[in-house]
Amino acid sequence: MRVIKRHFPRFCLFLAGCCFALLLAEGFVRIFYPFSRAEFNPDAIFEIDNYLGWKFKAGISTIHHSRYFNTVYTTNSLGYRDKSRDLVKNKSIHRILLYGDSQVFGWGIPENQRFSNLIENQNHSIEIWNLALPGYGLDQQILSYEKDGESLNADEVIFFVSKATLKRTRYGYIYKKFKPKFVMDQNGTLILIPVPRFSNALRNLLYKTLSPFYLPYFIEGRLEIFKNAFIKNHKTDKDRFSIDEIAKRMLEKAMKVALDRRHLMTVLISLPQTAKEDLKNFCYKKGISFFEITFRDENQDLEIGKYEHHWNHKAHKLIAEQLLKELANRKRKERR
Repeated sequence: MRVIKRHFPRFCLFLAGCCFALLLAEGFVRIFYPFSRAEFNPDAIFEIDNYLGWKFKAGISTIHHSRYFNTVYTTNSLGYRDKSRDLVKNKSIHRILLYGDSQVFGWGIPENQRFSNLIENQNHSIEIWNLALPGYGLDQQILSYEKDGESLNADEVIFFVSKATLKRTRYGYIYKKFKPKFVMDQNGTLILIPVPRFSNALRNLLYKTLSPFYLPYFIEGRLEIFKNAFIKNHKTDKDRFSIDEIAKRMLEKAMKVALDRRHLMTVLISLPQTAKEDLKNFCYKKGISFFEITFRDENQDLEIGKYEHHWNHKAHKLIAEQLLKELANRKRKERR
């Protein structure tokens, strides 16, 4: 007891010093790096989910501040960044459910500049429900469709397949959050590893506690920069991206669900050439429709900024033009 009494003041002084140092660091980041949180989802619109890992709150509007943009994100009653929708559908309307990640979501750009909105505004016989959420992998897209897609009276479902949406399927914990993950057993059967509820509850508590601060985001961002630099410097030919077997099995799983619901299933492809051809061949064999995103000039100014590698409004406009042509070609083939 005497030892505790003798060292307790020193411990309190040490603890006070640590708190003071953290407050100084927090103030430094807020003053000199005010956009440290810009690369992460705005907290007001985002919440932890026990099934999909994370989702958006319904009926929320918030402003995403960045060094490159100040964009309003508004969610509808279904919890997606999309206009208010009526479940009742006119027979003359072709309704598409579009799933994806931050690229499809329209990170950093106004809602009306996204390719989904542009297509819908130019072709009034098409409804494109943008159900994309930042950070989602292909697995979360498919699980979201399985969970809620049947009730939305759709004619078609589109999944966005890119390097990012495929890489995320390899992890059950990413962006400091838990997510569901598919694995294959020895017989090649897909098995879903769900979000661990207890750990997720603790993570949610920690997230809500730390989210108002800038310092954790700043540290995470610096670590990500160092990691990416290390990967870039040690990249070899072995690092070439390819479509793995689990991704193909997930698409087969989604195809079965779509067939049961009488939905046309389409894959929106944005991949390196080798992986793109592999996925296209797979789609041909399985009878899966696909649209291909192609930017002919890689030097075009199609990203928001140096540190925000998301499509800007120019890229979305080009994508809308490509998909409108593909949809028109499909319509002509159906009439023959």
